[in-house]
Amino acid sequence: MTSGINMLCFTGCYAIALALEALGLWKRPPGRRLATVAAMLIGMVAHTWYLADRAGQAPWAPLASQHDWCLAAAWTLSLVYLGFVLYYPRASSGLFLLPVVLGLIAAARWSSREPIATFQAPRVWGQLHGVFLMLGAVAVLVGFVAGLMYLVQSHWLKHKRPIGERLRLPSLEWLERINGRSLAGATILIAMGFVTGVLTHLAQRDGEFRWSDPVVLSLSGMLSWLVAAECFRLAYPAARRGRKVAYLTLAGFVFLLITLSAFMRDGAAHGAPRTKAKAAGGAPKASAIAAAGGAPRTGGPP
Repeated sequence: MTSGINMLCFTGCYAIALALEALGLWKRPPGRRLATVAAMLIGMVAHTWYLADRAGQAPWAPLASQHDWCLAAAWTLSLVYLGFVLYYPRASSGLFLLPVVLGLIAAARWSSREPIATFQAPRVWGQLHGVFLMLGAVAVLVGFVAGLMYLVQSHWLKHKRPIGERLRLPSLEWLERINGRSLAGATILIAMGFVTGVLTHLAQRDGEFRWSDPVVLSLSGMLSWLVAAECFRLAYPAARRGRKVAYLTLAGFVFLLITLSAFMRDGAAHGAPRTKAKAAGGAPKASAIAAAGGAPRTGGPP
């Protein structure tokens, strides 16, 4: 009951912050920005409390289940939003970032709270695996939001439409830098997450790594795209500027959606040894954990 109320608390705070951001499209009453920051801070305190409570109840939290993974990503993105507010206090960045935060919370609401798979390797690999992939996903989301803002701002300037006081966005040069850095950061973090995931699987008792795992396949495709996009951006200076880099980050977001869809759909069987999974006959993850005699693995997708 307490966890449910707490989750509703920070969701409501983020929704209030989004409503205050939307209010700025029509009116800018005194104290609106301060109220927005206050709502975000209260929400993040409740959000942190919820994640800490989950970690206390389940030693494998906060990155071992789909539920916790999505909420940790939402918390990190909320922190990014506060950074945007401090750096560009008059920009309406919340209209782009906060819907993504609420979307992650909604995904967490309907996702599993059980540990993804058994953990039979040194725990540090599972922790690094989950952290790297979560931060890589956040980097992709930041790039996606910056790319959207860049395209909106560029469209207005190209058609000589005054931006006015209603919707203020950061400069094109700043958004361009954020796009490039997000793409580079996502490539490095997702690659590190993939490598630690392989090491985690190889360190399991059966030493088996299944490339046929849908989550592994989707993540491999996403990583391949990010590496190719980053190489293209570095090799061709024209790809580092303008709409091209924005389109690259938008494409990265599409690959992220595919990977997260596979994660939500097939995460239950992801990482479980094939022999044990067959023996269990598709039984719940708790049975596989008990049969393996190991503790749950801490980590996000692959």
